[in-house]
Amino acid sequence: MTLSLQAIKKSLQANRQAPGILEQLGVKYYRYLGRKSGTAGLRNRTIDELPDDITLQTLARNITTFAVIIAFAVGALTTFATIWVSVTYQDVMAPVPYYALYASVLVAMLVLELVALYWLGIKTVYSLACLTGQHQSVEDFGLPVNYAMPNILARAALELPDPVIHYLGIDPIKHLSRSKLFLVATLYKAKVVLSSVVVKYLLIRLAGKGSSRTIFNWVAVPITGLWDGFTLNKVARDARLRLFGLKLTEHIVTHSLTDDLMARLSPAAHECAIRAVAASMVLAQSYHPNLLILLIRLSEAFQIKEGYAYDNWDDFIALLNQVTASERLLLLDLLSVAAAFDGQVSRLERRHLPEAFKDRTDHYMSRTNQLTQLLVSGQLHAAKALCTFELRPD
Repeated sequence: MTLSLQAIKKSLQANRQAPGILEQLGVKYYRYLGRKSGTAGLRNRTIDELPDDITLQTLARNITTFAVIIAFAVGALTTFATIWVSVTYQDVMAPVPYYALYASVLVAMLVLELVALYWLGIKTVYSLACLTGQHQSVEDFGLPVNYAMPNILARAALELPDPVIHYLGIDPIKHLSRSKLFLVATLYKAKVVLSSVVVKYLLIRLAGKGSSRTIFNWVAVPITGLWDGFTLNKVARDARLRLFGLKLTEHIVTHSLTDDLMARLSPAAHECAIRAVAASMVLAQSYHPNLLILLIRLSEAFQIKEGYAYDNWDDFIALLNQVTASERLLLLDLLSVAAAFDGQVSRLERRHLPEAFKDRTDHYMSRTNQLTQLLVSGQLHAAKALCTFELRPD
């Protein structure tokens, strides 16, 4: 059974996961910011309509720096309040009322910290979206609601993983430990506490006992502030990557992978293009929104059949050896670009991509690494220049 655009949408919607409560709240607030500022009614801008790369980099850096400073202040001040209660009342109150007071302050400050960081994260990603001219939701590429831009950015602000949609038999996390993912996602605050405890322990061992212990209780203040600043910097980096990558993807699917170009490819090249994007998802271990847009665009253009596992790397390599030389070069271009969309070249990609690139490994790995760096640094116009696809002789 081949897939029409309507069938693609139906398949994606049937596999969608309902957004969580925090994601839904983030989406509502994101949309509220758009209505309040009046940007929701503006059309999205193309890459060519955006400022030059230096301006984009400078403004994105300023937005990120401001957010990091505020996050540091939030973490430091909320931790200061908890430590102050401990230092001030521990020796003058009876144990039961003291621990009741300490616990109530600790919980209140923790809630305040998390709410403030979530609010700041949404504000930051919204500002970055305005910078890149992404005023509305993602254009209709057949994406489910989970992959609308407000949902994508709300998850970035919360550091939540993108939902996995089982489409065309693709399982991007089949080589990834689910238990490890869960553990990392649930121990955010534990890492802050543990880092504070370890640093205090080391400092106390170095400085000795007595009054030094009281002094080193305060070490949690800058540590928590630094950790929260680091977290907001990571949120902003991920949002920039998604936004810049989305702009690049929109350009590719509307201007580079044209209907005329794809009509000139053989059926084997059609399937191989799907497998190239699917393989990138598996090697990156991520169902990245930009890769999903590429996958839907290719599925719409080609007569793709259901019932096959398109994410098998060995099948991709075998099919890559069956297409013409000019088609192979175009497909390697596509694989090289897709590998850069998540902002890093994974261990699996470094191991397996040379199997496809062969004697052109240096050229294509250099291109992938360069495109990754351009996306991460916000050089969108320079990145666009690397995303060309054409049938050319070997």
